[in-house]
Amino acid sequence: MAIALFENRPPRLAEMKGFEPMYDATLRECLQRPFYLFARGRGRSCRKEIWVFFIVLSIVESGLSKVCGGGAWALIPLVFDLIMVVPQYALEVRRLHDLLLPGWLTLIPYGLMVIATIGLVKSRMLTIGGGPLLLAVIPLLVSMLIQLVIMCTPSRYRRPSFDNGAISNGAIGAGVNQSGTARPWTD
Repeated sequence: MAIALFENRPPRLAEMKGFEPMYDATLRECLQRPFYLFARGRGRSCRKEIWVFFIVLSIVESGLSKVCGGGAWALIPLVFDLIMVVPQYALEVRRLHDLLLPGWLTLIPYGLMVIATIGLVKSRMLTIGGGPLLLAVIPLLVSMLIQLVIMCTPSRYRRPSFDNGAISNGAIGAGVNQSGTARPWTD
């Protein structure tokens, strides 16, 4: 799998715009696919796609924060984060579809982040002690834990099989149909 990640091949646009996960995606495809499916929550995404996207996104965000740390330049990382919310959310929705869960469940971590942010701002205004601050950090930690579980859980999606054992036994192609009886045809 790591070999496919660093393979140098032209991007497969039809597969990137499709609804099936790309298990053999390259690094470039893992980074481009969330932008091809920018605001679409239909379809599924594999663990590889979400991990690569989130790792590169966190590296870029931390780099922007360090470079544009103070003054009016501090708005650049904020604008970047606001733009990236849409592909992040759509990617998480597709990941939940791969886990056979409804996509709206990804609102739970984002809601907890909003609650934590409001709690952190209010606790900074009210006290300097640790009481309200700790209560604001707990939803943030729960949110991070939920997102980590979403990213680490293996796929639950299984393709439906209409084999009935005939293909694996070699009977299809040997003049026998899927029910096991001979095909009534002449060549």
